[in-house]
Amino acid sequence: MEGGTVGGLAGGRVGGLGAAPAIFSPREVMKLPVLLEGKPDYPRRAREDGITGVVMVYVVIGADGRVEPAYTRIQRSVPGLDEAAIESVSRWRFSPALGHDGRPVRVKVVIPVKFALK
Repeated sequence: MEGGTVGGLAGGRVGGLGAAPAIFSPREVMKLPVLLEGKPDYPRRAREDGITGVVMVYVVIGADGRVEPAYTRIQRSVPGLDEAAIESVSRWRFSPALGHDGRPVRVKVVIPVKFALK
């Protein structure tokens, strides 16, 4: 609407608050994130039932080293362990990935979460 504010704020910009920072692939960064702290919590029921395996979890690690929950999903499933893998990875802390300019960036990675009985 010319001169109007239908669907927006007067004086505002198309697109709202602006674009979010880019999400890079591992090939596009100078340094990948490194796990600083965290280990998977083995579900008691899965342990009792002898369920083992590796759950592959797709995540976006933010420039602050925290997992961004909105992007977290299972890439390869192990029934009985998927929820525990997501909950565990969501609490883990990483060093941030570094872009080619040396600054922290968001990066998408797939994390293997191994559940094994000892």
